[in-house]
Amino acid sequence: MVAKIDHAAFYKSCNEDNYIFRIGEVSKMTNVSPRQLRYWEQKGYIHSERNEKMASRVFNHENFMMVKLIKFYLDQEHSLSTAFEQAQHHMQIVRSTYAFILKMHHGLVQKDGHQMIDMGYFNQEHTKRLYGYLDENQEIVYQVDDVSTEQKPVE
Repeated sequence: MVAKIDHAAFYKSCNEDNYIFRIGEVSKMTNVSPRQLRYWEQKGYIHSERNEKMASRVFNHENFMMVKLIKFYLDQEHSLSTAFEQAQHHMQIVRSTYAFILKMHHGLVQKDGHQMIDMGYFNQEHTKRLYGYLDENQEIVYQVDDVSTEQKPVE
C-alpha cells in the first residue's frame, strides 16, 4: 500500500511571513509608487519591517496582498479609506476560507478512476467519508462512501 501524503501539512509549512519584498519590488509588482506605499503605511493601512540586513522597508506576503487589494479597489473608483475597508473585508474572507480548506483537506485519494480530495468524516459516527473532485466540465462532484470502502492514497 502506498503511504498517504499529508498535503495539508505541506501547505501549513509554507510560512508566508518568509515571503518578503522590498518597497521597490512591491511598487513594481503593484504599480503603486513608493511614495504612496509610505503614505499608506503612515496611515496604518499597511505595515513594513526593517531588519539589520536591509536598510530599506520590506513587506511580508500579507501586506503585499493588502497593497494589491487596496490598489484594486482604488482602481474601482473607491476612496482610499473605503478601498482599505474593502481590502480588510476581502482579506478576512481569504483567511477564513484558507483556514477552512486546511482543516477540511485530509489528502488526495484515487477512487473510481478519479483523483479525489478526502474531506473527512461525513457523519458524527465516523462511518462515512466525503470525497470530491472536478469533472471534465470543472463541476464539483461529491461522493459519500462507507469508511470501510478501500481507497488508494495519491502520492
